[in-house]
Amino acid sequence: MCGIIAAASNRNVGELLVEGLHKMEYRGYDSAGLALHQENNITHLKALGKVSLLEEKLKSENPSSTLGIAHTRWATHGEPSEKNAHPHKSNERIYIVHNGIIENYASIKQILIEKGYTFQSETDTEVLVQLIGYFFNQGKLNFEQSVRAALQRVEGAYGIVVLNKKEPDVMIAARKGSPLVLGIKDKEFFVGSDISPIINHTQQIIYLEDNQMAIIEGDDYKITSIDEDVSLPKKVEKIDF
Repeated sequence: MCGIIAAASNRNVGELLVEGLHKMEYRGYDSAGLALHQENNITHLKALGKVSLLEEKLKSENPSSTLGIAHTRWATHGEPSEKNAHPHKSNERIYIVHNGIIENYASIKQILIEKGYTFQSETDTEVLVQLIGYFFNQGKLNFEQSVRAALQRVEGAYGIVVLNKKEPDVMIAARKGSPLVLGIKDKEFFVGSDISPIINHTQQIIYLEDNQMAIIEGDDYKITSIDEDVSLPKKVEKIDF
């Protein structure tokens, strides 16, 4: 079963994220990865096999970051491989970790291919992040609206956390059918697929409900509904399924 850990903090979160992945090794996995926000760049690391291999890559790169997401994957769509490991990305800009299954990914993928999108993996997760990117890249919806617009158009179960290279202090989490928890401590925020990777950092835990989004921005957060209406501007082409 896949595992998610994400953090927004004033301290360097890389080691914290790897520590969280170690605490979720009991869930079983075949690969691991992370994405760390660094000013105008995102450090993106993946490893096939043990979390310790990812940890070695992190030590070698030694990035400094206060915002990041990490994941251990158990293959569902696509074989165990580094290219299929999470996080997945859209145009080197939007990065996602995901638990669950997007049931209508094949039809969405075909539509996006027809619109010129290319895919690097065999996963349903990459289809979701490319769909978020599709809405965001048109420049008419903000990051939160783009995530919501994409989630309103997918079928299945998901727990996700998303980063945007253009928004260095924003992290968005959402769930439907796949557990996700939000941990809060002073001006730090943690997201996990369960409490095991975050309970050592805070005991103030919010269990997100189905169809909820948590938007973390700077030292504040809000929880809202995925089902909130997204009115697409006329110049944003709708995707119909």
